[in-house]
Order: sequence, then structure tokens, then C-alpha cells
Amino acid sequence: HPQIVTIYDVGEENDLAYLAMELLEGRDLSSFCQKKTLLPLPRVVAILAQVARALDYAHREGVVHRDIKPANIIVLKDWQVKVVDFGVARVMSSSRTETGVILGTPSYMSPEQVAGKKVDGRSDLFSLGVVMYELLSGEKPFQGDSMAALMYNIANCNYRPLTELRPKLDKAYQAIIGRLLLKGTSRRFKSAAALATELETLQRTLEYYHPEVMDEEASITNYDRLYGEVINMRSWAYFNAVRIYRKVPW
Repeated sequence: HPQIVTIYDVGEENDLAYLAMELLEGRDLSSFCQKKTLLPLPRVVAILAQVARALDYAHREGVVHRDIKPANIIVLKDWQVKVVDFGVARVMSSSRTETGVILGTPSYMSPEQVAGKKVDGRSDLFSLGVVMYELLSGEKPFQGDSMAALMYNIANCNYRPLTELRPKLDKAYQAIIGRLLLKGTSRRFKSAAALATELETLQRTLEYYHPEVMDEEASITNYDRLYGEVINMRSWAYFNAVRIYRKVPW
């Protein structure tokens, strides 16, 4: 899939599994999750729609990413997106995955991940909802003074409404995030494809009213010229195309 990092080789050496991947030049979304460097709304929606399409493909192939977060979404110079780091992904039909095993990055985990339950694609959608919230506000929806407090908040507490952080933000964004961050999986978007369709509809509306933001010349390089003092200007080469993973349950 064009929005998923290409894997050229997999293997094992000295009891370590490895993946050899394509070299990507760009930066991860972490650069745009700070209040001083938030992207224009049309650009955020366009990025998220690409990620949703990538997840839809992975889910239809029976793979759950389980670690969707800004650092695992790479934006290339032409604003195309690559989802990377499937190191803790699992095959949904696999009987080898055990409950009680918690894998992922805590701040972006779904309630079912926090509980150590088996997950499906809707867990990735919750994580993408956290990413969306952060891209729009510069803050994480769930926080805690300790790991235990963070996990409790994810599983049990409500997040601060986006309208309190950005009062002028259209309700359409809150509606999408509201469905993504629901505790119960049955009440979220049924699939990444359904989410992608919703985002693409919103994207078309935004492009109509803000065509200058999506102009082909509005490249990530031009964005650097505006915000270069805040964002690290170095190109982001994805782990020199090679990443070593210790064995984990799939």
C-alpha cells in the first residue's frame, strides 16, 4: 500500500528478528503536535485520511498495528504519509496472541489494550483518535502523573473537550474524535474505511474553502521556512532502512 512503509526483507540472526525497510526522507508527526507548530486544519485532515486508508488496508489483510502514534506516522516532503513500525503488530486470526500482554505506547493505547485484552482494528482507530486530538490541540487527551494513573484515565475518564482548547474549532472535528475515543469498541467507527470516508468528505469541504493550504507548492519545505526556528530542520531518515526487533508475541 502506498501509505505503508515497504518491507524488503525479514530474517533472524543471533536470536534477533529484523526487518529491512525503505529509506524515508521527511519527519514524523511529533513535530506538529506542539501548540506552536500545529498544522492548518485541511492539512491535518488530509494526513489523517491517508493514515485511515493505510489502516484499512492493514486491517483487511488481518493485521492490527497496535502502536499508532505521531512518531510512527512519517510525512514526506510532498505531504504524502507513510505508516511505519509494525514491530508490535499482530495478525488478528493468530491464536498465539495471549490476553494479559500489554504492547504499545501508553499514551496512545486503547482501553482494551490497557486491560491486556485481545484487540482488533478498532483499537488502532482509538489510537488514531488520540493522534488527531493532539494534532488539533497540541495536548494529549489522556494524561497521568504515573503509568497507573494514565492507564486508569484511558480506561475510565473523559478527555477535555476540544472546544475548551480551541473554541472556534468546527463541531465536525469534535464529532469525529468523539466517535474514535469512545471506550466501547462497538460504538466507534466500524472500520478504518468508514473513518477515511468521513475524513475525505471533510477534506473536500476544507479544500473548497481553503485551496491555498493544499496548493502543490505548499510543500513541507515551505513550512520549514516559516517554522524553522521551532522544528528541527534535518531530514528524517527512517532508521537507515533497518530496524532490529526482539521477539514479541504476534
